Amino acid sequence: MITVKNLTKRYGKITALNNVSFDFPDSQVIAIMGENGAGKSTLLKILTGIIPFDSGEVFIDDLSIVKESVKSREKLGYLPEMPEMYERLTGREFLFYIASLRNIQNAEEKINNITKNIDIYDFLDYEIGTYSKGMKQKISITSAIMHNPANLLLDEPVYGLDPLTAKKIQEFIKQQKGTTIIATHSTKLVEQVANGVYIIERGKVILFDEVKTLLKQYGSIEEA
Repeated sequence: MITVKNLTKRYGKITALNNVSFDFPDSQVIAIMGENGAGKSTLLKILTGIIPFDSGEVFIDDLSIVKESVKSREKLGYLPEMPEMYERLTGREFLFYIASLRNIQNAEEKINNITKNIDIYDFLDYEIGTYSKGMKQKISITSAIMHNPANLLLDEPVYGLDPLTAKKIQEFIKQQKGTTIIATHSTKLVEQVANGVYIIERGKVILFDEVKTLLKQYGSIEEA
């Protein structure tokens, strides 16, 4: 469970998030939607502890990300919109490197299981620099979930992917048992995997509802 209370983040004179509150319950997939610059990626980066915020409170499974930053981050898996990886390493080398940083036990078994499930196992011994965007996305997802996080943060998880890879990622998201937050422009993804959706505009929440309610009222998330 992730709770955000009265969160404000400014970049100089620009207010990226303006006194916003969110409730992301257990066993739910919640989408964050909005135009470019609305504050979606900023929110996810704050939740992961990558960037600080000006005021408010953030709790990851009741742990304050300010007072208990290390413990709270252990409960998160994060997929950035543009994953940065060492492209001269093979996928396997990169994943073992991440596993060593997290002190993951049985790393080889976990890497094999996850990569087989999302169809990247056969390419683990190729250099990452030779990978397509979809393959890099799968490696990044593997690195984000190897430590079995209770909560998963995904920034545009299917953007730029071919239909088959996007479908595989969607199936993966549906299988997650903890809290999953998706920042996305994809109305199709939201309709297919999300339980609820927040729509934000210029750093403020302008709508929150269950996806099924919005579909019944508007016919599509795009119309909503």
